[in-house]
Amino acid sequence: MKRSSVYWLLPAVDDHHHRRASILDDIGYQVFFFENFDTLIKEVFIKRAQILILGDEWPSAEAIQYAHAFANIPDINAARLLISNSRNDFALMDAAMNEGFRDIIPADLEDHEWLQRFEFATSGVESILSLHSDLDEVAEPIDIVVPARLVWVGAQQIWMETRSCPRVGDSLKMEGGFASSLGLRTLNIQVQQKQQTNLTYRFSEAIIASWYQDAVINADPQKIIDTLDTLHRVDLGQRPKIFLAIQSPALRTTLLKYLDKRKYEVHTALHKQSLIYEPKFFSPDLVFVEDRLTHGDAKRSFYELLRFLPEHACIVTIGGRENPSAKNGNAPRRTWTLKHVPVNLSELIEREYLAGLAQRKPNSNDKQASFPPADHPYSFAQLHLTAELVKADYLQFNIRTTTRIGPYSLLKIISPRFQEKLGGPLYVKVIESPEAGSSGVYLCKAHICNLTQALRQASQTTDQVAGES
Repeated sequence: MKRSSVYWLLPAVDDHHHRRASILDDIGYQVFFFENFDTLIKEVFIKRAQILILGDEWPSAEAIQYAHAFANIPDINAARLLISNSRNDFALMDAAMNEGFRDIIPADLEDHEWLQRFEFATSGVESILSLHSDLDEVAEPIDIVVPARLVWVGAQQIWMETRSCPRVGDSLKMEGGFASSLGLRTLNIQVQQKQQTNLTYRFSEAIIASWYQDAVINADPQKIIDTLDTLHRVDLGQRPKIFLAIQSPALRTTLLKYLDKRKYEVHTALHKQSLIYEPKFFSPDLVFVEDRLTHGDAKRSFYELLRFLPEHACIVTIGGRENPSAKNGNAPRRTWTLKHVPVNLSELIEREYLAGLAQRKPNSNDKQASFPPADHPYSFAQLHLTAELVKADYLQFNIRTTTRIGPYSLLKIISPRFQEKLGGPLYVKVIESPEAGSSGVYLCKAHICNLTQALRQASQTTDQVAGES
């Protein structure tokens, strides 16, 4: 049986880590510990892992830097990213939530709980996670913070990717660098369209929303001008999207040397399954594919890939002798074949392979739209939703909302009750979120990301008091 690799970055390995690694080893995972970030990155370029765990034992600022780096490495853009939470570093948990990490797993869970949570967070399909039924009634109003990313900002609209699933016409409150630059704590936006293709970040859905109407009423006009000027200065433009379906580490590394990430938006297939589903949501303009992934056992996946490519997209096969006679509809697909990577690849990309960009459908109707870099403060946003915490215990939280929250979401809950008990916000992982709501109301279930000890103790104290009375 092929074993899945797990790379775990932390400053020092102790018995607790070895025990958890042994648990994973028993079910087919192989854990590699790294105590140096650069060493891990070198290994990633040679042998990519599908799962990366970032320990929070590092100094907070250093750990946050690693979290941002993990989320922006093209070689692992489809990897499952996890935080191992041993000390409730709220700033790190916030950064992981904003970067679309898969989960933040409390280190003080019982071993069986921790293993279930790990498997739920890292599986490619929905897996079973034990749900609690004997929860305490709470019925407390709460605020939910949902992470989002701004891909582009136009004169009146934004393209935002998020785990929130609002309806067209909904109004949302948005925080973040863009709102702050306008001098506003929150900016009211209205959803105009929803999209599930041309996605850039680690979220499942995109919305196009209007922002200007609220800004022109509540923001200083000069701040609006200054903010748009800043966006124009940092604008990367609508970069060509390039997808690498390459198994050879050496070939992949060579290609990446020619692909400046500020000039191109680059995603790579982490494994054969992602050869299909990544392009479906990413919508690349150019695909580099290793010849051995176009025939034999991989042929079916290759032709499935073609179904999801935009009509203008070009395929460059590397290592083959002839074109793989790919078709899209009734028109022949633009294809090229290279036996090896030529020294003038940069020139070929611009002159030949991306020639079809003129036929690309723009994802912005606004010619003045600006695309901020992924590391710019304007690209990070958070949506604030009102909700009700219906039931809870130390581990599970049942939440009622009027806007559906997508499954697998990481959320922040603002609640005086939990602020007092935890010393900071409550972070949770959505584990169940039915698509159908009753009368526009949705009920989702989530598990805690914070350490559980404080809530366990509070629950025990409550039970003792109840027993004495």
